[in-house]
Amino acid sequence: MKYYGFYLVIIISGIINSQNFHYHEDDWYVLKNPNTINAIAEDNFNIYFATDNGIFQYNKIMEDFKYSYLLSSQFKFTQIRHMIYDSYRDYFWVIHTNGIHYKSSVSSIWQEMLLYNSGIFSYYEIDDIGISPEFIWLRSISEIYPFNPFTAKLVSLEDAYNDIESIQWGYSQFGDAGNNIDISPFSIDGEWAINFNTITNKDGQNIATTIYMKDDNRNHWFGTNVGYILKGVPYSYRLDLLKIGLPFDHVTTSYQDKEGNWWFGDSRYKRTGEGISSFNNMASDTPFIAQWDEESNEWTYYNSKRLKYFKNTDINTILRLGSTVYFGTMAGLLFLDLLTEEWNIIDNTHGLNDSAIWDIIEYNNSLYVATVKGINEISIINHSVIPNENDSYKLLYEYNIYDMDADSNYLYLSTSNGLFQMNWTTKKLTIISKKELKKIKIFNNSIYGTDDILWHIEKGKEEKYITSDVHDFDICSSYIWSSKKDKAVLLDTRTLQEWEYTQIDGIPGKNIYSINCDQEWVWFLTNEGAAFYNWKQYHNENK
Repeated sequence: MKYYGFYLVIIISGIINSQNFHYHEDDWYVLKNPNTINAIAEDNFNIYFATDNGIFQYNKIMEDFKYSYLLSSQFKFTQIRHMIYDSYRDYFWVIHTNGIHYKSSVSSIWQEMLLYNSGIFSYYEIDDIGISPEFIWLRSISEIYPFNPFTAKLVSLEDAYNDIESIQWGYSQFGDAGNNIDISPFSIDGEWAINFNTITNKDGQNIATTIYMKDDNRNHWFGTNVGYILKGVPYSYRLDLLKIGLPFDHVTTSYQDKEGNWWFGDSRYKRTGEGISSFNNMASDTPFIAQWDEESNEWTYYNSKRLKYFKNTDINTILRLGSTVYFGTMAGLLFLDLLTEEWNIIDNTHGLNDSAIWDIIEYNNSLYVATVKGINEISIINHSVIPNENDSYKLLYEYNIYDMDADSNYLYLSTSNGLFQMNWTTKKLTIISKKELKKIKIFNNSIYGTDDILWHIEKGKEEKYITSDVHDFDICSSYIWSSKKDKAVLLDTRTLQEWEYTQIDGIPGKNIYSINCDQEWVWFLTNEGAAFYNWKQYHNENK
């Protein structure tokens, strides 16, 4: 995991309080779906984009976007309507659907401003927020209201009269900056056409602009209703279409390939157990797979436009081999050739036992796929299902294969009838445990698995209880990370000490679907995006 810094000198302002440690901003890296861009603000270092799902920032020096952990982690404001940076006092102000909050740039604590006796009865009545040398201002319809910028108390208009001409209003789609946006003088590269205040691609996708701001360097910034940003440089009428985060909220599946790309998907069936998601229930231009190049911080989205006959959007598992990316879905093995950009599908009409695929493992030029009815072997040369001529897998046909893991000698399968071990050479199947484990991991020649209780399993030995209420888990060194509904738990197996991690620390959602770790980072997949946490900064077995 790589850190994208927003500027080099961070002393006090980079420290965030939480339930476990005093984090630095670079300890967490969060990926979220911005949804609608509602407001834009600017300070000396960054451009800030206030959205339906938090605050994103653009580093002027690095020319890089990221979700602002520093500004977003200490509150769960939804649908931020207004945001402004008070350059006179170095404060940030945000107005959202449930209140007004403000804080110093060197503080991690947001304070609340109340509207008692102001004459404003709803936050939806606020059209703009502004700053002047002595006051903070709110505008509601034709009235303006001055407030003390430190106490957030209402001040009489008479006392603030001399500052009226100095007011600098913010940029919000609910204020003047959202009115009469005209992008028709600009051009845009690619498959897009410019309209008055929208852009349309050749497939019919229409994106509306929500807000316009020209920054201190004379760059043009346009927010949109789908989380994209349009940027134009000074003295040019060409716009770039920028993607700044995930295109969906729920993330149940992730995969990092050898090229440094992260792939993300969602399986509604896996997270709810209800129904099967399809393109019939969503617009055909809605992305269902996201690719993130970590090094360049660039996003690629994939929708159904080029998938003529494929209708399922449940991504259960992902694997990349060379230039081909495989996606296990509820309707078969979907695969993409990155060189030709062609999609194909292997399902039960091509010989699979069942089209629902839960997991994929590659071994010796074959793919082994876990289905509701046992496993199938697929050639990666011609993508055909290899017949089970010796009935090697026949025993498994009646079992749902939940998960798989492998080493150089064996394939391990957690099934609805227990945990099996298959010899790669002889294809012989041996049952190791009768437990119906939903997730398994091989670590130090042992098997760990969960059926809501996490077990340590060694062949021929008694199964050892570790902990309970475990949905997913991973093991790194002597530590075990596990997801338990709305929290993640780190267990030090040497000392048995535990730490709990929640949204207070930086996990973006309340529902943690998946958790994985390496020696430095742990990543959480949730109902509100994904987060990477540099856990070894605070848990080091060598200290």
